[in-house]
Amino acid sequence: MDSAAIEAAKNKAQQSGFNDMEISAIGEVANITLGNAMTALSMLLHNDIDISTPYVEIKQKGEIVSELSVKSVVTRVDYVKGLDGYSVLFLKEEDVRVMTDLMMGSDGHGMFYEQEVSELHLSAVSESMNQMMGSAATAMGMMLNKLVDISTPATSQEDPGQYLNDAFPREERFVQISFDVMIGELITTQMMQLYPFRLAKAIADLFIVKRNQNEGALPF
Repeated sequence: MDSAAIEAAKNKAQQSGFNDMEISAIGEVANITLGNAMTALSMLLHNDIDISTPYVEIKQKGEIVSELSVKSVVTRVDYVKGLDGYSVLFLKEEDVRVMTDLMMGSDGHGMFYEQEVSELHLSAVSESMNQMMGSAATAMGMMLNKLVDISTPATSQEDPGQYLNDAFPREERFVQISFDVMIGELITTQMMQLYPFRLAKAIADLFIVKRNQNEGALPF
């Protein structure tokens, strides 16, 4: 993404109530938690996984709905201890078919890749997301100095815009975290995670306080 787009995203975030320090903090948290999540996924898929530096944007729900026009596999986890809220991860159907095929011991382009997304694929993704998001929650808890636990992931095949409207009628703002993912030589794709605005701001502020305490600085 070019520097002008990054600067525009920063200005938009600041106007929404996130300052530079909070934007940086949520990006750092995302980088570490997603790194742990992908390490867990690489073990399940028996492939090396690399991710880009996460790109953080503040978006209105309407913006996201208008941009997400392709049917996706949606995974939601709720935080049941340590934090109040949830996160949602959007995966492309083709990526889910590759991941399922790998989990079933094939090469990523075998029988399960050739099939349409089914309950078997959703079950496989739920298992992988449980491992991934559990690792991410553990890493987040260590950063925030509190026990963070999640629910069992709820995975479904949805129109993402319709899903957001139906599942979160009262949420108007989200923090969107986009990152490029490379799974061996099989997938080069982009994944997207959403946090409700209030949760992302709480995570950023908790992280800043914890970091300042560790550095012996005052948290303001």
